[in-house]
Amino acid sequence: MTRSLTKVALTATLAVAALALGVGTAAASGGGGGRGPGGATPTKLVNAGAKQLGVTNAAIRAAIVKSANARVDDALEDGDITSAQAADVKEEIADNLGLAYRLSRASTVASALGVTTTKLNDAFRAARKALTLAAIDEARAAGRITAEQAAELKSRVESATLPGYKAGGGLFGRGPGGPHGGRHGPGR
Repeated sequence: MTRSLTKVALTATLAVAALALGVGTAAASGGGGGRGPGGATPTKLVNAGAKQLGVTNAAIRAAIVKSANARVDDALEDGDITSAQAADVKEEIADNLGLAYRLSRASTVASALGVTTTKLNDAFRAARKALTLAAIDEARAAGRITAEQAAELKSRVESATLPGYKAGGGLFGRGPGGPHGGRHGPGR
């Protein structure tokens, strides 16, 4: 049952990516995806994750792209997409870190980096926390929040169980299991 749900989710993601390519609305090179903690883009999150892991940005990006391409290959092998669609999606993966991140799997990214999935998840939890705390500090410095509000927000972040590599309920923790301390989803 889990495999079939995963297959449906992957097929839907690939279909959306193919549609975006077809109508010319794919995200610009290197960007893509929504914003997460503190307005973090996929690029900021991945770079922060690389820093936490002690690997280069290039190494983590290569691992993410490799993992995403493997998912596309699986969908092609299963007959869920055509070879033309696979080629289009792989081209977009090469240019769009947000898409590559969404399609990647924590286990294969960790393996490509030579770390455990637990270590990858822990690093991304720490990265999310660092990005969120930095955003709170920026908001305080800009006068958008008071010192009391900043202290309360930081306290919440410190006590929250943030998602790991993948956020439950959506990219960067939107939805169930999100950045407000949810404890479910594949990034747990």
